[in-house]
Amino acid sequence: MRHIALSTGVTLALLTPLAAMATDSAELKVSGTITPASCSVSILGPSEVQLDPVKLADFAPGQDLSLETKDANLSIDCQGTPARFRLKAVDSGEGVSTDGANHYSLGRNEQGGSNKPNGYFKLSIDAGAMTSKYVLKSIDSGVGQAWGTPGTGEVAFDHDGEAFAFANEADATEPAALTDLTVPLKIAAVLAKDPVVNEDVALSGRATIEIFY
Repeated sequence: MRHIALSTGVTLALLTPLAAMATDSAELKVSGTITPASCSVSILGPSEVQLDPVKLADFAPGQDLSLETKDANLSIDCQGTPARFRLKAVDSGEGVSTDGANHYSLGRNEQGGSNKPNGYFKLSIDAGAMTSKYVLKSIDSGVGQAWGTPGTGEVAFDHDGEAFAFANEADATEPAALTDLTVPLKIAAVLAKDPVVNEDVALSGRATIEIFY
């Protein structure tokens, strides 16, 4: 019985190092989530800007007709979390090309077989009426990594090209991180000269504004 007991003790001694080998390393896992910025963009109040009524007698022969400037407000809401964002605008009207990067089509007049553009509206950002009074325009085709000199006053809101962002300092080189912002917009319509008007002509323009991070 002593022999059996001794043998049992030796066996346990031999097994102990083997058991220890299974615990000489440990693995620590680290996990997490990067959540993208979440900002909503919307028009405050009615989304349609109504131009003043126009009569054919309002046109001077051979001259375009400039209408009274209208206002609208764009709202950016980042759900209480500061974010650096940029805006891009697209002329999503009826596909009528216009001269001027911030000129947006007002559709066509096909009366009398003319099929000519009705004109355009100029879209601008009224930086002077904002809390973040400086507007940045990208200089890298809208990528948002390089920005020009901050602008003030009315800044042309160009379409289909560079992006626009906002800052709080005149020497800013990148957008500020903002939780919310109201962007005042100016809409100035210009109607093409010498229209053919046998019945009412519908003026139809559309600008689509997108937000990027």
